[in-house]
Amino acid sequence: AGTAMGFHRLRMKSHPFFATNIAFVTTFLVVSPSYYFCFRRRDHKESVIELMMRANDFRHEEEAPPEIDLKEHPFLEEKKKDDDQLRKEFVGRLKERKEWQPNYKESEILEELKEVKSSSSSSR
Repeated sequence: AGTAMGFHRLRMKSHPFFATNIAFVTTFLVVSPSYYFCFRRRDHKESVIELMMRANDFRHEEEAPPEIDLKEHPFLEEKKKDDDQLRKEFVGRLKERKEWQPNYKESEILEELKEVKSSSSSSR
C-alpha cells in the first residue's frame, strides 16, 4: 500500500522526498494497527492458556486415586433383560441465545425435539 502510494505521488509529479515520506506514512498507517491487534490477540491467548493451566493444576500420577476394578465400576453395569427403562434418543437444533434474549419456553423445546429411530438406540 505504501509503495503504491509512493509511485502514485511520483506519477502525479510530486517532489521525490515528499513522495517517499507519503509512502512511509501510508505503510505505517496500514501496518501498525494490524501489528497491534495481532500482538494483543497473541498476548490474550497466552494469558488464557496460563489461566487454564493454573485452573487445571495437574498432579503427578503417583498422587492419583487407585483405579476401580472393572467388575465394581459404577458406569459399566450390564443391562438386564427385564430392565424396562426407556432408552430413547432425541435431537434438537436449538440456536444459542444471548444473555439478553429470553430463554426458550418448554413448549418451543418440545416442538423442536425429534426422536432418533435407529438400530443402535434400540439395541442398547
